[in-house]
Amino acid sequence: MKITAMYLEKPGKIISRKIDMPEIKKDEVLVKIKAVGVCGSDVHYYDKGKIGSFIVKRPLILGHECSGEIVEVGEEVKNLQIGDKVALEPGIPCRRCIYCKTGRYNLCPEIRFMATPPVNGAFVEYVAHPADFVFKLPENVSYEEATLFEPLAVGLYSVVRAKVGFGGKILILGAGPIGLSTLQAAINIGGGRITVADIYDFRLEKAKELGA
Repeated sequence: MKITAMYLEKPGKIISRKIDMPEIKKDEVLVKIKAVGVCGSDVHYYDKGKIGSFIVKRPLILGHECSGEIVEVGEEVKNLQIGDKVALEPGIPCRRCIYCKTGRYNLCPEIRFMATPPVNGAFVEYVAHPADFVFKLPENVSYEEATLFEPLAVGLYSVVRAKVGFGGKILILGAGPIGLSTLQAAINIGGGRITVADIYDFRLEKAKELGA
């Protein structure tokens, strides 16, 4: 079966291609993608074709903030089933290095991150993904809302790393999606006076709306 994927062919040019339906491994699930967020990294790859040492050398499927519905499960998968509404964690670590074994797998030097060359992303109809990096969503969370789980996780982790306590004074530099996610995390953890700084008025207005 052929499915449709959207490839960044070169800076400023996205093309549609027909590719084979991915086949899942024993520990994977097949997800029909329902929604994908557009991250700043996607925009940067589209505009420049690279981010630092990560260079798009051949056509690349962008998009890593994604959600969808499970349509097939591998034989070893026990915690998920067909029909589940899910969000995907985009970074797949090696699981073997010291960082992975001590719970800091985001630092894994061999991590394969969706939509980061040469790994394809989620602007495609179906994605095969390791089941332990796929998370079932509550029924009251929409597919669109679930695309924000990845940036929200960054905000939550920032608040935890900063050891924000009840009533603490907080300064957040930047009111983009990550900054606003950090703001909401800080509010919910009990932060006191929270100040957000940005150069764009429309972002500051949104920060005020959310409680800064």
